[in-house]
Amino acid sequence: MKSLPALLLALGAASAFAQSAYRWVGNDGKVHYSDEPPPPAEVKKVEQKRFDASVIASGGKLSYETRQAAANFPLTLYTTPECDPGCRDARNFLQQRGVPFAEKVVKTADDAAAFKKAAGGDALLVPTLMVGNKAIKGYEAGAWAGALETAGYGSGK
Repeated sequence: MKSLPALLLALGAASAFAQSAYRWVGNDGKVHYSDEPPPPAEVKKVEQKRFDASVIASGGKLSYETRQAAANFPLTLYTTPECDPGCRDARNFLQQRGVPFAEKVVKTADDAAAFKKAAGGDALLVPTLMVGNKAIKGYEAGAWAGALETAGYGSGK
C-alpha cells in the first residue's frame, strides 16, 4: 500500500514534463511565458523555432541511413542543356528516390574538362551519375538503383 502514493507521485511528475511552454510578445511589448497558448487578440509577435535533423537541403527530413550515405558517397548528376529526355528521366529518378544530389550542367569547355576529370575518359556522355568517385555513364534505372543501394542509400521511398 505504501507504493501506491509513490506511484501516483511518479505519474504526476511524468505528466508535468510532458506539458508545453509558450513564449510570445504581447501588444504591450512585454514578453510573456505560459503553459497555455497565447490569446490571439493579445499577441503582437510569436516566434517558432524549428530544428531539422539534416543539414542537407532536400526538401524533407532524411533518414540516418541516407545522411550517412550522402556523407560517404555524395551524388552528383552531370547533364547538358540539350540532354532531354534522358537527363529529365535521370533527374526524376533521383528525386523520386528522395536522395540528395547536386546537379552540374556542362555548358562550357571548362565545365567539360572538369566533367572528364571527375568521370574519367574523354567522352562527354550525359547523364552521368557520380556516386562518390564512381561514374555511372548513361541513364539506366536498374544500374543506378543498384549503385545507390550499394552506397547505402536504401531501396527508395
